[in-house]
Amino acid sequence: MTKVAAAAKPITLQERILQIDHIQARRYSKLTGEALEIASEGIIRHLKACARMDVNPDASAVREIIDDALNGRRVFAEVSNDLLAA
Repeated sequence: MTKVAAAAKPITLQERILQIDHIQARRYSKLTGEALEIASEGIIRHLKACARMDVNPDASAVREIIDDALNGRRVFAEVSNDLLAA
């Protein structure tokens, strides 16, 4: 008997944020224009970093990313070449 694994259904960024924190998901859904682009990029980077480190995404980090996006700031963690070489 052959076992078949079910493929994971892709979810939207909005749905992923909802899994982290419903309040931030509601705030994210109200963003438009440049603020939406800044927040999306920042949250995606946060999610990728969490996946690399095998930790759960942080609701307070998502809140801070959205706050910064509303103020027109792109804030990203610095990555040194030493960390990339490891």
